[in-house]
Amino acid sequence: MLDTNNIQALLFDFGGTIDTGGLHWVHVLYPLWEQRHPGLDPALYQKAFAHGERSLAKEKIIQQDDTFLDLLEKKLAIQADFLKQQAIACTIRDQKFIADEAYQQALDNCQQHAGILKLLRQKYRIAMVSNFYGNLGTVLQDFGIRDLFETVTESAVVGVKKPDPKIWQLGAQSLGLAPSATVAIGDSLTKDMTPATQIGCQGIWIIGKGWEDTPGSVYPAIISPEAKQQAARCQVTPITALGQLETLLAL
Repeated sequence: MLDTNNIQALLFDFGGTIDTGGLHWVHVLYPLWEQRHPGLDPALYQKAFAHGERSLAKEKIIQQDDTFLDLLEKKLAIQADFLKQQAIACTIRDQKFIADEAYQQALDNCQQHAGILKLLRQKYRIAMVSNFYGNLGTVLQDFGIRDLFETVTESAVVGVKKPDPKIWQLGAQSLGLAPSATVAIGDSLTKDMTPATQIGCQGIWIIGKGWEDTPGSVYPAIISPEAKQQAARCQVTPITALGQLETLLAL
């Protein structure tokens, strides 16, 4: 399904792609919260997570120079306040444990994925297209991978947010390319694949665990028949790990 003949550039999503390799962040943070509060209701935690994201969208809480650890600490403080209102006795120690563990996981993933990104740069131009809070440059620098991306198109900076296809258009334009010369790579069918392919990008969908999956559920080791059908309808290529790009893109 993927036509590698005309590909000049790869447009990567960040959250859930580079930093987790296919996991929505609700699935990274819930197990850590559950370690501190065994039996925490997954549905309740999803509400806390969603509340936190809405709060960050409404108010200028994240600053341009915030690192990923700073970002996590601010997110977790909002989530903790929500959970406290539901009689969950969250503590500062809980938040620090979760922030430190989640940061280390993201750092490890970014450093691991840096290897495949360096290989890809030998053949393709690499850019990032991401919904983020205005501090993505700081985050990428902190993780040591900023120099791997020729351009970074960030929603809070350009004023366009996924699933609006325009953000993918801007990502291609930042490289001086038509969308048809690029491949969008991301973990969300609705926010990444569908809008990117609408404007002419090819798509590589990293299938892991999304928002719609129950926190704490089993991580899919293979691509399910349903996911294959979804990928076929969207005309994108499904994978389960970024490391598979080396073979898929004929490096």
